[in-house]
Amino acid sequence: MYRKRTNSGFILSSLLAAMIIFTGCSNNAGSGSNASPGASASASPSAEASGTQSASPSAAAPSGPDISKKVELSMYLPSDGAPDAKLIHEELNKMTERDINATVKITFLSNDAYNLMLSSGEKFDLIFAANYMNYADNARRGAFKEITPEMLSTYAPQSAKEDKDKLAGGYVGGKMFAIPTLAASFNYSAYVVRGDLMKKYNVPDIKTIDDFGVYLDAVAKNEKSMIPYNMGKNDAWTLCALYFGNNNLMAPGAPNCTSPIALKKDDPSLQLLYTFDLPETTAFIKKMKQWKDAGYWSKNALSNTVSLNDSFKNGKNAALITSIPGANNIYNEVNKSHPEWDLRIYPAFQGSIDRYSYMAGGMAIGAKSENAERALMLLDLLRYNEDYNMLTQYGFEGTHYTINDKGDIVFPADSKYPPNAAGTWGWTNETYTKVFDGSFPNYAELLADAKSRYVPNPLVDFTIDAKEISDVTTNLSNLFTQYAGPLYMGFTNDVDAGIQEYKDQLKKAGVERYKEAAQAQIDAYMKSK
Repeated sequence: MYRKRTNSGFILSSLLAAMIIFTGCSNNAGSGSNASPGASASASPSAEASGTQSASPSAAAPSGPDISKKVELSMYLPSDGAPDAKLIHEELNKMTERDINATVKITFLSNDAYNLMLSSGEKFDLIFAANYMNYADNARRGAFKEITPEMLSTYAPQSAKEDKDKLAGGYVGGKMFAIPTLAASFNYSAYVVRGDLMKKYNVPDIKTIDDFGVYLDAVAKNEKSMIPYNMGKNDAWTLCALYFGNNNLMAPGAPNCTSPIALKKDDPSLQLLYTFDLPETTAFIKKMKQWKDAGYWSKNALSNTVSLNDSFKNGKNAALITSIPGANNIYNEVNKSHPEWDLRIYPAFQGSIDRYSYMAGGMAIGAKSENAERALMLLDLLRYNEDYNMLTQYGFEGTHYTINDKGDIVFPADSKYPPNAAGTWGWTNETYTKVFDGSFPNYAELLADAKSRYVPNPLVDFTIDAKEISDVTTNLSNLFTQYAGPLYMGFTNDVDAGIQEYKDQLKKAGVERYKEAAQAQIDAYMKSK
């Protein structure tokens, strides 16, 4: 899966402003497979399911959904948009008017506007939803319309036949309020480094975190115009992701690094632990302090507003920790402008690999929607019809992309509908996802490695109901920014004292009550399964 939900600032502000305990904090990861073109966009969802031609919009088949009345659907997507998005939407409307007698008006939203819309009770038909954007809490607050089994089978029959594990993330309290994406995202981070510097200073291949430290040390000692790992103030999560991934820890609900409570992946009892009670946490933070003191990142990192990605692309930073697709995006961009950097990508996590819930992206129907049936019909087309999916994901073939002899997708440098820019992650389908031409050399190898080490997370679709402890979740989010982030970045004179202070603050904030509530809900969730 090759998607970036939006710019990095949007992702991180969503992640930290929301309940940080249960959100996904790496960019994305996943896989894609090639599909031969040729699927027709002229069939309605119900017609596709049965293999028959679609009915005329003015007269639906007697046994099919009534689409005699033309409707306009409103859809909201969190994205900055793309220059040619309007052209794509115009073409999409020609198809939807023909197939389901509907048009769709798509509006791009900022993070603040997204949250405001859901809290204001505004009427809309479709909206992007994701667990890292408080999907479950919004569903519990009544922002979305329930999608009943009858609605799904009648108006979105393709989705109704989908594997249960791919739909599970859309359920909250036993009811479905969203249809998740169709692409698995592995919780798998990778180091991105400059091979030219490795060769220049005789740095060996990176197999462990200590090997990564050797590389950073070589840069710190020899490249005075460069900061080895030039973190911005919002990049602390990359280091705690490294910690969680290399210590086989997971937060309940979704893989996440920012949680003060965690589970050990090999513990079948699923008993919650306090992250900062673990000796491995102290050892890691002491290592991070050593790295900070050695100059691996700036003394001003806590106030630095330049992201790691931008710093890397500008040649001021020598390394990244990111997802496989994130690494691929950087490689595609940087390798064109600086092929002499010889970018190399290495696995950053040891041990088992889990995946994010399919609700890392999905689409929900607004609670006040008067067109829920037609909205479901549209979603089935977007998800399963190749023409719909390829158009919205990649644009016009020959203009915005081409397919080479290997089946890889090629984008022009000046594309006005670049990949991942138009907020279409809510209906990503691995069947139609293409490998980027020019992917980094060991791209397929890392994907295979993620799949080979994948161990299912029984709590991947679990979401805590924080209604009774909302005050605690707010406090914990603020404390991560104030205490845990600086600890993971090495900004403490005395690690033991700094950890103790954070633990004291967590206790005052009600972390014990939070842990008890989370454990009770986990136990109930597992019994229900």
